[in-house]
Amino acid sequence: MTEMLKQKTERLDKILSNGGFGSRKDVKKLLHSLRVTVNGTAATNPSMHVCPDSDVICVDGKPVELNRHVYLMLNKCKNVVSANKDGEHQTVFDLLPDEYRAGKVFQELHTVGRLDIDTEGLLLLTTDGALTHVLISPKSHISKTYLVFLENPETSGAKEEICRKFEAGIHIPAEDNDGEADKKVLNLRLFLLNWLKSLQDLELNFHSSGRTVIFACL
Repeated sequence: MTEMLKQKTERLDKILSNGGFGSRKDVKKLLHSLRVTVNGTAATNPSMHVCPDSDVICVDGKPVELNRHVYLMLNKCKNVVSANKDGEHQTVFDLLPDEYRAGKVFQELHTVGRLDIDTEGLLLLTTDGALTHVLISPKSHISKTYLVFLENPETSGAKEEICRKFEAGIHIPAEDNDGEADKKVLNLRLFLLNWLKSLQDLELNFHSSGRTVIFACL
């Protein structure tokens, strides 16, 4: 996770091209004409790496307003789907302010993984594809924690059996466009909520490999 916190750098020609200064070829001509400075120093190398968050880039003496990445935390509610459009249900994008539902931001904004329609909780949305890759890649070993509410109280024997099944791992068959997957719980705690007499909680800490699976009810 430490690597994710480091400042990211990008090629200067890519930044300027994304900022509306033409194609990479156009930007190259712009650099060679000595019209671009980085932190007050003339920049002529298109492959020069700069940090959009800390370096000051100017063209003809005027600071360039960079298109920075967007990071959103959304408390997804029930009956909302994790998609940007759906013919039947409200989507998480429908819940966003208008400023995130148009233009380039909307085109690049995406969910980091997804939560099923019946599942509630934290959902991240961002325009940062590199961050999304790090967060959802099995190689990153980033676990996910889910709370599963049981409709009826269970006996001690049933609790132990539930724990054994999850700890042994669960095979999820293929569904629609999703391939099959195997899930294994890294850390499982089972407890009775004192303030909800009729409910039990299963806290599931998953290390995912494959698609994200949410257990809304057992």
